[in-house]
Amino acid sequence: MTITRTIQGRRLLAAAFIGSIAVLGGCSAQGGEPESSAASSEAPVESAAPGEAAQAAPDLEGIPEVVAVVNGTDIGREDFTTAYEGQFQQAASQAAASGEEVDQDQLKTTVADNLVSTELLRQEADERGIEATAEARTAAIATLLESSQLGSEEELRAAFAEQGLDDAAFDTQLENQVKLDALLAEEAGDTKPTDQEIQETYDAAVAQQAASGQTATPIPPLEEVRPQIEEQLAGEKTSEAAQSLIGELREGADITVNL
Repeated sequence: MTITRTIQGRRLLAAAFIGSIAVLGGCSAQGGEPESSAASSEAPVESAAPGEAAQAAPDLEGIPEVVAVVNGTDIGREDFTTAYEGQFQQAASQAAASGEEVDQDQLKTTVADNLVSTELLRQEADERGIEATAEARTAAIATLLESSQLGSEEELRAAFAEQGLDDAAFDTQLENQVKLDALLAEEAGDTKPTDQEIQETYDAAVAQQAASGQTATPIPPLEEVRPQIEEQLAGEKTSEAAQSLIGELREGADITVNL
């Protein structure tokens, strides 16, 4: 287990705002471990050779009008396209560093699956009567402003408008995200890690760095990185709760994917 500076799964990110359930992918839920800030500063990053840097554009040919149906609710092509384009940009950047190509068939399956999971959680939030309070909306806006480094809500809305998300769609997606955050917080319960968990995580990161031989930039003392570790472990617990809940919801759901 390694130390990460931020847990993006708890944030609203522009690239994955529509149908976002980043908590599933940003907190090691899909098998990957977050990178150590120390290790990542030393790890060499290979640039793609000339001619290899250019990635294929997102392949959206043949995407059906209705990508999936979840308990009678359609997930349309527009929502899929927006989510896919954002994920493709991230996948393409990662693939370019190693000279590989994005497996777009696999990526489409992953994006559709995440959209289905998000819809299941949205429906569950409605079933439980969870509402997006004004305070929660304000906090979500503040998080977006922090992550985007924009100065005001007006600038934020303008930035999303440039990506095709008008004010009405922005408000809908914001409300859905706030509800999902509330649902997962309710499901996860107390996610505050114990002192032992924090120490074990730190010790594992230090041991991993020593084993790799990349010690030119040592991991800082525990007290300096403690907030990062707490955030990481809390995010992992939330991710585990989300995965467990989604598994339960899928068992009784009527799901059709048309890809």
